[in-house]
Amino acid sequence: MLIKGNDVLQVLGSNLKKARIQKKLTQDFVAENVNISTDLLRNIENNRNIGSIPTILNLCNFLEITPNDLFEPLLTTKKDTLDTKLTEYLNLILQDDKEILKKIIIHIDENY
Repeated sequence: MLIKGNDVLQVLGSNLKKARIQKKLTQDFVAENVNISTDLLRNIENNRNIGSIPTILNLCNFLEITPNDLFEPLLTTKKDTLDTKLTEYLNLILQDDKEILKKIIIHIDENY
């Protein structure tokens, strides 16, 4: 499958917006923390601009996601590992439930 520029814009924008909204962050807050303009972030999320590689990586780091998370629908090669499966399951869990799961994992780690 050959990837077109519009495919990248659409997937990047929607996945970035989804990651930001899941963390309940505003565009202004994210833009300020990664040192870009709100207009640039809005344009990336609305499929009008791809941004630079450093910008995308800074957004990934700030939102605590990987570039693979952003571009996953466009990737044809995917490693099926325990980590990728756990990540898939974690992405389906609501944030409040993630906190409960974190406490369970810490308890198991400390006691077993």
